[in-house]
Amino acid sequence: MSRRWQTCILCVASIALLVFATRLILVSGASTRPATPATNTPVPTQHPNKFRNLVLQPEAAAVNRRLGNRFKSANARSVLVGQLTMGKDRLSLTIIRSQTERGENVEVILAGRRFGWSDAEGIKAIEGAAATEAERLAVERLVSDSPDQFVLAQLRGASYQTIVRNLRPTDAGDDYAGPLWTMVRVDDPQSVEGVKPKSPWRLYFINSNSGLIDRIESDLDGQRVEASILQWTEQNGEKTPSHMRWTMNGQTLMEYQLTSFSQPQ
Repeated sequence: MSRRWQTCILCVASIALLVFATRLILVSGASTRPATPATNTPVPTQHPNKFRNLVLQPEAAAVNRRLGNRFKSANARSVLVGQLTMGKDRLSLTIIRSQTERGENVEVILAGRRFGWSDAEGIKAIEGAAATEAERLAVERLVSDSPDQFVLAQLRGASYQTIVRNLRPTDAGDDYAGPLWTMVRVDDPQSVEGVKPKSPWRLYFINSNSGLIDRIESDLDGQRVEASILQWTEQNGEKTPSHMRWTMNGQTLMEYQLTSFSQPQ
């Protein structure tokens, strides 16, 4: 081997040895350096949102604005005192509507018998014997055939569907100048037997002039029940029905007359 090639091989070997020594020093220094602690970004605690969103359904939000300010607080209570006529019987009636985060709880005192309603438990007699079928039907109508329920049902997951706008009476002629209606169907969410209502859906007819509900229709065993709001009253800026009548096939089932309406703190 010539001297020239020997010199080249020695140069290459020297360079390789230098690179190896440099890498060994760097690795040794890195192993002795203290590890940098990992930075943990704190995850903010998630607090449940207790704000009641009552504008998810545009038609319900519009009725809400017409009724007053009672839906601005989840703790609002309304006490309605009146009479309920069923056949020949005129019964004393008190309805206490207490709003909650999920809608409302309702207590009905009918002829001295106390009943409670909530979306989780349905209708129950608070004391005494269990509610009869007639009592359950009367309480369900008083609870559900209500503008308050139309506004608050969205909080418990009820579905809303606008069926038609500018609805006219079927017998209206070309020169009809009366009110038109927006018809909205509200379906209750499915619930267990014993809790679900006898009428799982309702049709609300909203007057285009007043913005208030004129009529509520529901189905009972294939028969259409109509709850007509014949008169409204207003106290301290709050509107509520003062006269209602329920009919089926043209026959009156029951009639409600309000005598006082209050909102105790």
